Amino acid sequence: MTEATIRYNAVKYPNFKEYLWYEANEKELLKQYQGRYIVIKNEQVIGDYESRKQARQETLKNHESGSFIIHLCSIGDPRRAPRISGRQIVVVDTKRT
Repeated sequence: MTEATIRYNAVKYPNFKEYLWYEANEKELLKQYQGRYIVIKNEQVIGDYESRKQARQETLKNHESGSFIIHLCSIGDPRRAPRISGRQIVVVDTKRT
C-alpha cells in the first residue's frame, strides 16, 4: 500500500481533520457511542446525543457554527462525508494555501 498525501484548503474545509480523527479512532468510538450522534471538535468528542437535531441545538449553545462536526457513530454508515475513494494511508497537510 502506498502512502498518499491529501492536501485540502483548511479555510474552506476547517473540519476535515475532525473527520479524519473519527476515522482513525472509529473502533474505540464505536465501543462507547454506537448509534449515537457525536459532536467532535479539536479532535475530541465534546458531546453525544440521540438525534442530529438535538446535537446541533445543544452544541450551538456554547460553540460557534462551523467549528465542529456532528457524526452518527455507526458501523458502515452510508451517509459519511467527505467520501475518500480507495483505501490509502492518509497524511494530511493542513497548511493554508
